[in-house]
Amino acid sequence: MKEKKTVFLGDSITRGYGVSSGEGWVELLHRGKNINHGIDGDTTAGMLRRFSAHVVREQPERVVIMGGVNDLSEGERLDAVIDRLQTMYDRAAMRGIAVVPAICVMPDYDMLLENDWAPYYPGIRTLPQNLEQLADWIRGYAKENGWLCLDFAREFPKYTADGYQRYFSDGIHPNERGHAIMARIARPLLYPRAD
Repeated sequence: MKEKKTVFLGDSITRGYGVSSGEGWVELLHRGKNINHGIDGDTTAGMLRRFSAHVVREQPERVVIMGGVNDLSEGERLDAVIDRLQTMYDRAAMRGIAVVPAICVMPDYDMLLENDWAPYYPGIRTLPQNLEQLADWIRGYAKENGWLCLDFAREFPKYTADGYQRYFSDGIHPNERGHAIMARIARPLLYPRAD
């Protein structure tokens, strides 16, 4: 059976920042032909700029798109983030590429605010409500189009009853335990009939 080719487009959480090589959630899927195009610090503007090179040119069967945290942390307007995500979703769909919008793991805000670099991000204080609104929009748009939605925001907390902070390195980036949970959530959604 032919392996399904999937491109993962995103930022540092998609790439696997802060964990050992092979320990990021995309690499831990161990299914299909997965191409990780996550870039540390990337925004939806950057993802849109590289969309042709990293998605269209790859000719995948599907694309998993996850972004927006960096934009909103930097103070970008929510409607601009939504507009860029919608543009990427629609461009992929028009080319016959199956779209899987992904909603990022929600940060541990208390831990996040303890970072020395947090005060330098103008959108940090409004990040919780902006991420919730973004998640609601992504869920609605995916439902409207009949797409799968990889909803880490809703699913991740179900596995962290022993303490949410234990699954992050800095409040925003999952550690190896966190990435293992992300893979556990994503695998049955993306590969439901895999052994």
